[in-house]
Amino acid sequence: RKYFLEMLEKLPHKNLFYFGFIVVFVFIGLSYWQLTRYQQDKLIIDSIDSKDFINEISVSDLYDLNKFEEFTKIQLTENLENIDLVRTWYLRSRVHNGENGYHLVSLYGTELEEYFLVNNGWVPLNKNADKTFLYKNPNFKGRLLNYDIQGVGQDDIPDSEYLFRIDKSFIESETGVVLPEFYIVLIDDCGSGVECINLEEPYDAPHLSYAFQWAFFALCLTIVVLRRNNLITWKK
Repeated sequence: RKYFLEMLEKLPHKNLFYFGFIVVFVFIGLSYWQLTRYQQDKLIIDSIDSKDFINEISVSDLYDLNKFEEFTKIQLTENLENIDLVRTWYLRSRVHNGENGYHLVSLYGTELEEYFLVNNGWVPLNKNADKTFLYKNPNFKGRLLNYDIQGVGQDDIPDSEYLFRIDKSFIESETGVVLPEFYIVLIDDCGSGVECINLEEPYDAPHLSYAFQWAFFALCLTIVVLRRNNLITWKK
């Protein structure tokens, strides 16, 4: 320990040594974070791919807490005449192919007073979606997703046609209905003016490349700091 302290005292660039290794640890932390994100996203994509069988279900089945898992592929079997559109919202800040827009979120109800929420898909900022498209293309085929969790950020505003997140508690309090444990994201026949959502796209980010990039930065900076303080030398 005494030798190590003496060595630190003799460093020609002590500030560079201390500050440099703080930055190195930050780079390593960023690399680990990106690697963790990659592993999490891979598990999600594998989960989506493994649930490719279409389950034909009724709206009542959605209320069975133990029957389904997230990303389960389903198709509702209800007669379309027994389903009514109750309300719609626009989910803010959604991008599709580099273009800004919204997700069209719709609340539907049955004659049995059972309700379910649907993310129809992406619409452009001018909102030229035909909100009655499901009466023309009756195909409630999609995947089940967990609701968003309230976190840091803008709160949803009561009586607004816009949402910042698909928050189960907020929508229930706003509409006075009880929702199932999952909402539906349509994957087929999403309607006129509506682009279906590719669920795998958000989880296909280049996290692994970023992990290697930050690790490479950490290695390069470590070499620079050690070289400048004469702790490593190159053989000629």
